[in-house]
Amino acid sequence: MIIVPTDKDTKAAETASPVGTVVDDPPDDPPPTYTALSPPGAVGETSAPPKLPPVKPSNYISIHRSNGSVKSAWVLDPSLTIPASLLPPLSPEETEETRRNFNLKATNGTIEADISFAPYDYTRESKQATRKRATLYINGSNGSITTKLHTPSAPRLPFYLNIFAQNGAVQLHIPRSFHGLLVIKAANGSTKFSPETTVHLTTFSEVDRTRRCFIGDYSELTDGEEWQGDEVVVEARNGGVKVQYDDEVLEKGERKSGFFGRLFGL
Repeated sequence: MIIVPTDKDTKAAETASPVGTVVDDPPDDPPPTYTALSPPGAVGETSAPPKLPPVKPSNYISIHRSNGSVKSAWVLDPSLTIPASLLPPLSPEETEETRRNFNLKATNGTIEADISFAPYDYTRESKQATRKRATLYINGSNGSITTKLHTPSAPRLPFYLNIFAQNGAVQLHIPRSFHGLLVIKAANGSTKFSPETTVHLTTFSEVDRTRRCFIGDYSELTDGEEWQGDEVVVEARNGGVKVQYDDEVLEKGERKSGFFGRLFGL
């Protein structure tokens, strides 16, 4: 005799089937006042406009950590006004006029900073005396530094990024919209550009381990006038420097293995 399963038996079997649950690991000791977030969609010349994560943007972010790594992500809006009572203390080299929009320092530990820029509302320019570049400073003494920058497809402010690494390699992921100067000094390490950034790269000089370059159309540079567009300055005392686009996927063979390979990128 052939027994045909009923609808009731089928539903019971489906109910008994195990269902897998995926739980994301928490981030490694993120700063308590900021919420970690997944990086937004890649920004490309032909990609769809990305959406900012559901995290409130901030400004004048300052994190100093003596022992321990820093690994987190932020949405930066340089046009935000922050109450004076909530502003961090100024660094010795800062003034109220030169206060940094993003300031991160780790003495003993790696740095992994994922920064998304919020769109800039040009309709508010009439309420501002001047429109300045966003300023970002990242400093690491003993540990590698990975910095990923993402920009919206909408208009944004240009930015100035300064990275200093005493002992450790630097990995820099710039957005596709980057258009400006790069000055990279690797005293005891190599400087490498990814295949896609190389297509848009012009190197002006390489003297005393310092390389001066431009990504994009450098015809906008004018003698006697200070460049106010995008600019990145990187100094790595003991470690290599690698530059690529934030949505660019490199070959697996280009990634260093081993502790010292990851730390110094040699």
